[in-house]
Order: sequence, then C-alpha cells, then structure tokens
Amino acid sequence: MVAFGVALFTLIAATQSTECKTGQVLAVEHGRDYLLNVCGVGRVALRGVEPPLRSADIVRPPIGGGELLGGKNIGPDALAYLSTVVGQRMTLVYDGWRIGDLEGRRYAYVYLPDKTFLNAQMIQRGFGYADRQGSHPRRDEFIALEAAARRSKVGVWSS
Repeated sequence: MVAFGVALFTLIAATQSTECKTGQVLAVEHGRDYLLNVCGVGRVALRGVEPPLRSADIVRPPIGGGELLGGKNIGPDALAYLSTVVGQRMTLVYDGWRIGDLEGRRYAYVYLPDKTFLNAQMIQRGFGYADRQGSHPRRDEFIALEAAARRSKVGVWSS
C-alpha cells in the first residue's frame, strides 16, 4: 500500500508539473520551419520565416525559391535564441492566408509578452529569410528586414 501511495503521489506530481497555460510555449524545434509547441494550440510555425537550408539537408530545392546555403549551419544558434521563449505565453496572430498545412502545423505571427515580434526578430538576427512563396500581409516588410540583415552580415550572412 505504501508503494502504491508513493507511485500515485509521483504520478500526480508529474501530472501537475506538466500542466500549462494556454498560449505558453512548451518546446521549440527546427526543421523545414521553425516550430513552437504551444499549449492549447499545438505546433505553430513562424509565418513568413524560412530557416536557411543546408544543401546536405535538401533532397529537392524549396518550393517557390529560397536559398541553399552551403555548409553554414545556424540551426543551433537559432534554437538557442528560440529556447529563450520556452515557458512564456505568446500572442498568436493568424493572417487568414495560410492557416495550416497537411502536417497539422498552424502558421502565425508570434508576439512575445513584451510585444517583440518574434518572426521579425528571427529575420533581423539572420536566423531565417523572408518567405517568398506566395503572398502574405507582412511579405514586403520581411524582405526589407532580410536585406538589412544581409547588409549587416548577421547570422547566416555573417561570412
């Protein structure tokens, strides 16, 4: 009975520690998109931001353009930056143009609690480039941010 009580307490403690608040970022990942696992929402990709792709990671070129960027892997730096938002509650704004995809991801503009626009920050820091596939309301703004990052030689454009 004591062992059962300890096991039950451990299960309850584990359950309580995994509770989250709606909008809270639980984890981040990097693949074909930068993804946030958001409590109450699921997987959310940063709208309008494309991670730089290394040629070794590509079987075929990205749809709608994009760049294949040699051997420079900024993934670890980008994930280190994104990991600073884990645990924070985000504001997600959907533009109505590209709501989701077949893999169950939703696309959103993400704002930090201090009103920092995360999508723009990723491009300004050189962790991604502006998505040129199709159209979205912030496309021109993101292309301008990418041009500024290139001129400043930050992130993937640092060398």
